[in-house]
Amino acid sequence: MRTCVAVATTIGLGAALAAVVTASPVAASDRGGGLVGSSFEAHRSAPAQARARTAAQLLSASATFDTRVSGAPRAGSRPDQQFLPGARVDISYGYHGETDVLTYRFETRPVSAGVRPGGSPPDTVAVGLGVFAGTSCTIDTVDTDITSQNFPDHLLYGSGDATQSPNAGRWDCAVLVAQSQDGSVVHDAWVSPLDVLTATPRLSVRAPAKDRLVTGVWTRVPVEVANASQEGVDARDVSVVGAGRGVKVRPAAFGGLDAQDDSEGHVWAKLVRPRATLRLAVTELGETLGRTTVKLRQRRAPAPPVAGTWSTRGVSFTVRGRKVRGFSLQTQTTCGGYPDLPTTTTNTYSFRTETIPRNNEVVGTERGNRGGDAAYTAYLELEFVSRTKAKGRFSYYGPARCTAFDSFTARRKR
Repeated sequence: MRTCVAVATTIGLGAALAAVVTASPVAASDRGGGLVGSSFEAHRSAPAQARARTAAQLLSASATFDTRVSGAPRAGSRPDQQFLPGARVDISYGYHGETDVLTYRFETRPVSAGVRPGGSPPDTVAVGLGVFAGTSCTIDTVDTDITSQNFPDHLLYGSGDATQSPNAGRWDCAVLVAQSQDGSVVHDAWVSPLDVLTATPRLSVRAPAKDRLVTGVWTRVPVEVANASQEGVDARDVSVVGAGRGVKVRPAAFGGLDAQDDSEGHVWAKLVRPRATLRLAVTELGETLGRTTVKLRQRRAPAPPVAGTWSTRGVSFTVRGRKVRGFSLQTQTTCGGYPDLPTTTTNTYSFRTETIPRNNEVVGTERGNRGGDAAYTAYLELEFVSRTKAKGRFSYYGPARCTAFDSFTARRKR
């Protein structure tokens, strides 16, 4: 059973602050009329934020512009003033599935602008997102729109990623400005801290409480990882690592893990003493988020399988010199699929020669034509449960979305 746990926390930045603008020189060609790089004095520093954990993810941020910048004209005191009551900016964050780059999308709603006197040039309404520097909010990214006397209500929106705006992950303040189109006159301005919502994936790892291994042989230990985070808090770059006196461990990589999902895999362990405690940890982006332990004990190496021919329906191979040779399996293969109907054929597969370790557990991987159109990967798991009986599983992934899976029990021919 998985438990849903809300892990989002608000990094409070306080209520809206009165501020005055200390703008950099205006360039008419600059997007936003010179607002990028401008600073809005907030008369205070950004509130201290908790140190961000490596695995912490940005979810969203928001601000409501309910207080004018200090020095802006009072409501209704000038005919060219823009009225922007209760405007709000909302940011949603994400992470690119392949590059893991932080992405963002923002919008304001609504921006209600007052009508300029007849014959005056149209004004620009701009939303700026930035970072506190000392006691000022310095603008990093700006989106603009031109007001219309016929359509004074606006939705401002924009999007991008951290390669376009390196400070996107640090935004903690926002401004809303109504100004002339060339940026030479500011008619109204607001500044507000951003309330930022973050979350950390809630990962756990499960494994057998105890296991018995043949000393000196690399053996798979089954593990299960789960992400009990709320919806949308997907884990990235998930791994299970291990350590312990008397045991060597190879980690297991799971890639991404969606919220409310789990996945099974294995870590490889080699016991070098008669007993040991294997400490396992599940990590995201290298940060440990869950732990468990496995008590390992030594067991005797089983007797090797009898040499000769082994077979069952559709499967045959030879055991000789403590190796599995000439493996052959006939099974159904499924290719293609949506939007077309899949096709099914019967095919015969071979597998490379594999050494039988002292614990009688064969785990093999075969890859062919790497990077080519005919690239494939096949897996063979074969456990000799006695000297004359073996349980196996074969899987194949090939071009044209072809897959094949089969489980079998083979016996030594008399």
